[in-house]
Amino acid sequence: MYFSKVSVVSFGLLATSKLVAGHAAVIKATGDAGGAGSAIGVDPNTPRDGTRRNPFQQDSTRFRGDAAATCGETLGGGDNDIEAGTAQVMQLNGATLPQVTAGGQIMMTVHQVNGDGAGPYTCMIDATGTGTNWVQMQVTTNIDGNARGRNNDQQMQDLPLTAAIPADQTCTGTVAGQANVCMVRCQNPARAGPFGGCVPVQMANAAAAPAAGAAAPVASAAAPAAGAAGTAGTAVPATAATQKRAAAKKQSAAAKKQPALTNDDQEEEVDLLDGDF
Repeated sequence: MYFSKVSVVSFGLLATSKLVAGHAAVIKATGDAGGAGSAIGVDPNTPRDGTRRNPFQQDSTRFRGDAAATCGETLGGGDNDIEAGTAQVMQLNGATLPQVTAGGQIMMTVHQVNGDGAGPYTCMIDATGTGTNWVQMQVTTNIDGNARGRNNDQQMQDLPLTAAIPADQTCTGTVAGQANVCMVRCQNPARAGPFGGCVPVQMANAAAAPAAGAAAPVASAAAPAAGAAGTAGTAVPATAATQKRAAAKKQSAAAKKQPALTNDDQEEEVDLLDGDF
């Protein structure tokens, strides 16, 4: 059978297109206020000491296909589902997502599988956590690479990537049972990609607000005792007998004004001592 040069080239391009996979993965992430996570779809059991499609690229995200506009796809898991993916991130990294603050930052570790998993990376954030409303972020620590996202010297390496959280950022999403969630998406300019990942994060101050307010009743409970001391400046008669009677009355009044510790108060006090706040 005769194959023309054009046929051979076309067949080669078709075969190559079917082999394209993710060439970088965001394997770790933390916020300026703590927490731990990764990009959704990442599998920590994926070996990191090779470059081939199988098994080294199985959990790397590529922003193509039906989920190109949201959080992309992986070879191993297909389209990245935000709800299930975020739940898996928490299962693998602990119950606390990366905690960020407005004006803070998110610090990530990108595993570059092969040459075109390099930088430079661009990052964006979605306040709703749904991956549908991206706003550009400033990348403060980037990964070296050319305009096509290539750098062969960095393959099979873990590299730092940091992006700044906007000063006016809010996070309004509810994902995998977590409130105040944003989604951060980072990607490179590779022609076969883009490659990168979506990292769920949580606004730290918003999550802590109810706990801070819960402590207020404890402080107000002491107010009546402070008010009782106000009678100390009251003038009394000069005779010794009158002073004695006045002192007894004041002691009795103070005892009446002192709030009793109810069962509810005792439970609240135990909770505070145990750190439940």
